[in-house]
Amino acid sequence: TSTRKLVAWDGTTDGAAVGILAVAADQTSTTLTFYKSGTFRYEDVLWPEAASDETKKRTAFAGTAISIV
Repeated sequence: TSTRKLVAWDGTTDGAAVGILAVAADQTSTTLTFYKSGTFRYEDVLWPEAASDETKKRTAFAGTAISIV
Protein backbone atom coordinates (compact mmCIF):
# COMPACT_ATOMS: atom_id res chain seq x y z
CA THR A 1 0.00 0.00 0.00
CA SER A 2 1.01 3.65 -0.06
CA THR A 3 1.88 3.35 3.64
CA ARG A 4 4.47 0.67 2.79
CA LYS A 5 2.49 -1.85 4.83
CA LEU A 6 1.85 -5.37 3.59
CA VAL A 7 -1.79 -6.31 3.75
CA ALA A 8 -3.52 -9.58 3.01
CA TRP A 9 -4.76 -10.09 -0.55
CA ASP A 10 -8.55 -9.70 -0.68
CA GLY A 11 -8.93 -12.90 -2.70
CA THR A 12 -10.88 -11.24 -5.51
CA THR A 13 -8.66 -8.82 -7.46
CA ASP A 14 -6.53 -10.36 -10.23
CA GLY A 15 -2.90 -9.31 -10.09
CA ALA A 16 -3.23 -7.57 -6.72
CA ALA A 17 -1.13 -10.07 -4.75
CA VAL A 18 2.55 -9.09 -4.70
CA GLY A 19 4.24 -11.58 -2.38
CA ILE A 20 3.95 -14.74 -0.32
CA LEU A 21 4.78 -14.68 3.38
CA ALA A 22 7.52 -17.06 4.42
CA VAL A 23 6.19 -17.40 7.99
CA ALA A 24 2.94 -16.75 9.83
CA ALA A 25 2.36 -13.12 10.82
CA ASP A 26 -0.21 -10.96 12.54
CA GLN A 27 -1.04 -7.26 12.66
CA THR A 28 1.54 -6.65 15.40
CA SER A 29 4.48 -7.91 13.33
CA THR A 30 6.98 -5.12 12.72
CA THR A 31 9.11 -6.99 10.18
CA LEU A 32 8.15 -9.71 7.74
CA THR A 33 10.00 -12.11 5.51
CA PHE A 34 8.25 -12.69 2.21
CA TYR A 35 8.92 -13.99 -1.28
CA LYS A 36 8.51 -11.52 -4.14
CA SER A 37 9.56 -14.01 -6.80
CA GLY A 38 9.57 -17.75 -7.26
CA THR A 39 7.44 -20.70 -8.25
CA PHE A 40 5.01 -22.17 -5.75
CA ARG A 41 2.77 -25.23 -5.82
CA TYR A 42 -0.92 -24.29 -5.99
CA GLU A 43 -1.85 -26.67 -3.18
CA ASP A 44 0.88 -25.41 -0.81
CA VAL A 45 -0.30 -21.79 -0.73
CA LEU A 46 -2.66 -20.83 2.11
CA TRP A 47 -5.35 -19.01 0.10
CA PRO A 48 -7.87 -16.56 1.62
CA GLU A 49 -11.47 -17.80 1.80
CA ALA A 50 -12.58 -15.14 -0.70
CA ALA A 51 -10.41 -16.80 -3.37
CA SER A 52 -13.18 -19.24 -4.07
CA ASP A 53 -12.14 -20.65 -7.42
CA GLU A 54 -8.98 -21.87 -9.11
CA THR A 55 -8.95 -19.11 -11.74
CA LYS A 56 -8.77 -16.36 -9.10
CA LYS A 57 -5.92 -18.16 -7.36
CA ARG A 58 -3.96 -18.72 -10.55
CA THR A 59 -4.28 -15.06 -11.60
CA ALA A 60 -3.63 -13.54 -8.17
CA PHE A 61 0.02 -12.84 -9.03
CA ALA A 62 -0.48 -11.74 -12.66
CA GLY A 63 2.23 -9.28 -13.63
CA THR A 64 4.60 -10.32 -10.83
CA ALA A 65 7.62 -12.62 -10.70
CA ILE A 66 5.59 -15.22 -8.77
CA SER A 67 4.31 -18.30 -10.60
CA ILE A 68 1.69 -20.71 -9.31
CA VAL A 69 1.95 -24.24 -10.72
